[in-house]
Amino acid sequence: MSGVFRASVTGGVLPHSRSSGRACCSSSSSSSYSTGACASSRGEAQPTSSGTSFERRRYSLLERERSKLLWSRLDSGTGSRRQSVVRRARNKVKSQDGVIVTRKKNQQNSKSSPGLIEDGGALSINDSIATIALPAFFALAADPIASLVDSAWIGRIDAISLTASGLAIAVLNIVVKLFNSPLLSVTTSVIAKAYVSPKRDLSRAASIAIELGLLGGAAQTILLFVGAPFLIHLMGVDSAQDPVLYHTAVSFLRIRALGTPANVLLLTTQGIFRGLGDTKRPFYATLGGNVLNVGLAPLLIFSFGQGADGAAWATVLCEYISALYLLYIVYENIPGFSVGSNILESKERFAGTAKQLLGTSSVLAFRSLCIVGTYAIASGWSLAAGEELSAAHQVCHQLWLGSTLLADALAVAAQTLLAQAITKEDADSVKEIIAKTCGVGLILGTVTALLIQLSNGVLPGLFSDDESVLAGINYLLPYVVWTQPITAVAFVLDGVLYGGSDFSFAAKVMFSSAVVATGAMTLGINFVAESDFDVLQSIWVGYTLLMTMRLFLILYRLQQKEAPYRKYLIEK
Repeated sequence: MSGVFRASVTGGVLPHSRSSGRACCSSSSSSSYSTGACASSRGEAQPTSSGTSFERRRYSLLERERSKLLWSRLDSGTGSRRQSVVRRARNKVKSQDGVIVTRKKNQQNSKSSPGLIEDGGALSINDSIATIALPAFFALAADPIASLVDSAWIGRIDAISLTASGLAIAVLNIVVKLFNSPLLSVTTSVIAKAYVSPKRDLSRAASIAIELGLLGGAAQTILLFVGAPFLIHLMGVDSAQDPVLYHTAVSFLRIRALGTPANVLLLTTQGIFRGLGDTKRPFYATLGGNVLNVGLAPLLIFSFGQGADGAAWATVLCEYISALYLLYIVYENIPGFSVGSNILESKERFAGTAKQLLGTSSVLAFRSLCIVGTYAIASGWSLAAGEELSAAHQVCHQLWLGSTLLADALAVAAQTLLAQAITKEDADSVKEIIAKTCGVGLILGTVTALLIQLSNGVLPGLFSDDESVLAGINYLLPYVVWTQPITAVAFVLDGVLYGGSDFSFAAKVMFSSAVVATGAMTLGINFVAESDFDVLQSIWVGYTLLMTMRLFLILYRLQQKEAPYRKYLIEK
């Protein structure tokens, strides 16, 4: 189709509304496509500056789908048919309160920043980072806090219930880390690219991600439910020697397995919202579910006499409520979204896309296996220092991971914004996003290190009153402090790799770093360590190498010509 013909079009056709099934159109000047209001034909008003950001984002998606549908009809028709479509579009042109927003203006606004669309313009990169990272941080922090509260309730039953639930949760965490978290990361990048690219089908990308998540969740439920006895046995619990602990752990794991589809669905929908640049909705869903869980768990545990199983049922129920809420919001706000249609309409097409998503997810699953394996080896080696110092290592390990939550949220912002900027080929935004997120990460890590150092006299006592454990914590805290800036920037740079869809290199980085880290631990413990404290030192030298290598290997990647984002970093 010629450029002259395209410039003459003054309207577009909106996909059928879910509520009325009626089509509508919009208007523009003779030199641009319309994204104006079409409230008269649907009974729906154009979002105003007082509307929520998500409503305005939904309106933007509807307008884009309208334009895509119009051009597909024009490109497939004859000359007379094209003129007929244009004539009908012009005849149906209506605007709300005389407001007409042209596509040309929207394109100019969208190039100013890859951030969220607000009031017909785009947020600055600084505002976009804050808008995405802060809700993501609270969402990431909500689950660990709720788990601690759950553990407190279960601990009031007896020690066996607490130990059994801990074993079952450890199995579930491994499954989430290896299989579900990679799908979350891949979905975020896919949706972020589809959101800003007219050439990509956003509704189809979201639908296939959800369908794949549901299939994966169902498979995990079967494997966990059937394999629960074997998995608990692998965790070191013998059914003959400790039957009460064994059966309690198996029962807890099987109940939680029933919620696996909801857990995968929750993570997948979170990936969709992250890709759209909206981390508030997942935060609201996570917060609401966890608050309900905290109130429901003691009711089922004590009032209904379900014991540890009551806590498991409460978690499962709240996971389904949160996941279905987010799924409903996706359905209402992404035009053309449906579940099951891709499988039924074209199995081959679905299989091709699913294979691509699973292939990338498997690469990230290997990456997760490397990091989980490194932490498991470190925990095993810490036992060589004795139970008290091993407990000190576990405390510092959890503190170290907990302090990275904000850096992890910053990585989410880097991934989303960078994926959008690269898709739009906005070199200035690519450079600005990388520079600013890394800068904020460095500041964040430095501030966290100072806070941990300042609380050195109080922090250890919050975890234990055992003198040997406290001595071990005080010995390891300097390592926790020193590694904070390095760890924070390394996490952010992981987001950069994900935003550039450089998943394969991310896995290679983690594998190389894990090999060096575990090698340093093994050599130090077997050939250098002369005391129990030297054992801990060898482990944390390995942790330091793990993060330092990740940092410098990713920085090296940014200089490589074959890096997918290298061309945007070269000064012209």
